[in-house]
Amino acid sequence: MKRKILSILLISSMLFSLAACKDNSAGNVEQVAYDAKAEAAKYDLPEIPEADKNLKIQMGYNDCDHMVGAIIGEEAGIYEALGLNVTVTKTNNTNIAQAMTTGEMHVGYMGIEGALNARSEGAPIIMAAANHLGGSRYLVVANDIKDPKDLVGKKLAITADPENNPEWIKWAAKLGLPTDKDQFEIIKMAQKDAPMALKSGQISAFSCCDPFASQCEYQGLGKVVAVGWGGLIDETKGDNDHEHGWGMCCIYAMNENFKKEHPEVAQRLLVAHAMSLKYLYDHPYNAAMMFADGFGTAPEVGLMTIYMKTIAEGRTLTWEFNQENIDNFVKEYDEYNIDENFRPRIDKLDEFVNLNFVKESGIESFSDFTKEDKIDEKFPVGISFEDWLKKAKEIDGIDNEVGNDIKIPEVYKEQK
Repeated sequence: MKRKILSILLISSMLFSLAACKDNSAGNVEQVAYDAKAEAAKYDLPEIPEADKNLKIQMGYNDCDHMVGAIIGEEAGIYEALGLNVTVTKTNNTNIAQAMTTGEMHVGYMGIEGALNARSEGAPIIMAAANHLGGSRYLVVANDIKDPKDLVGKKLAITADPENNPEWIKWAAKLGLPTDKDQFEIIKMAQKDAPMALKSGQISAFSCCDPFASQCEYQGLGKVVAVGWGGLIDETKGDNDHEHGWGMCCIYAMNENFKKEHPEVAQRLLVAHAMSLKYLYDHPYNAAMMFADGFGTAPEVGLMTIYMKTIAEGRTLTWEFNQENIDNFVKEYDEYNIDENFRPRIDKLDEFVNLNFVKESGIESFSDFTKEDKIDEKFPVGISFEDWLKKAKEIDGIDNEVGNDIKIPEVYKEQK
């Protein structure tokens, strides 16, 4: 299986080409006691029809830590163990939606807003499973910014319309910043380019997913001053109730026609998604190394990222979701009186969301998994980074010094 970078060429119709990227071999990944075939055998799955056994599945994921499941499924041998021939492609929401519209991509890790908007415009995309509830995203500022209020008038790589962005509105209230976009010089910049732009003084701040925030902290390129946790949680109480507090951030999206035409393969893809996230919680050290290799970043940055995903922000990576998560996602825009022109389009929400697909695929509940694998016992929410790393290494018999010098920023410790 090969990971590729996706580029879009739009002429008169939607076309896309796959351009090979640097081969990211699992150079930091340790050998651990994990048998993907044995794990796959725990699920009662129908046989793949003969006509589908050589089916080439195209999977997309974003340049963001929320999508780490795509990488784990590949590197841990999960797709192969399930008899799936998957090509994993790093791209962005727009490209995945366009490729799914033409049928050239079958499944993807996407932000829910982009997926919903694409569905409203006729793309045959459904939400097959959850992927990431709630947050997290980050506001990173240059080292010479001593007070966030100093960002006024500066060049920032943030949302183009901060006054209509719930994340920025919350950050502004916390940091004493304006929401009026005219108070800043806002530019558009890819997340991957922002750390170096910050270091060189081209910008004074940017908003992002990881690994880019942790990269700035670890390499001294900048500092995180705020974390966007998402949902309608009460941040003063550190609410970590996924059922009642969190909204939706990212999803496991699938081409609806593909699901109908290849139901057995679609079911196995859902199982692969769940198995990948289970691996993340069971083997967080190795998951961090897979992430670091896949994103071409330092192992330490990978560890900081996975700590945030599984501990500091809570168990936000999951295959399960409920109607309340969807409702919270929609309500957040009402909560902050967001202009209708800047809200995700929800006119096709009922046909977009499938609440039963995960259960129908024979996947256990997330809570049953965490109990059976004793995740809360091994890695309780709130555990320090140092204790988490020590336990993660002990579980897999890893004896090295990687990550032992990491100092977690205080803002990362604001558990939700």
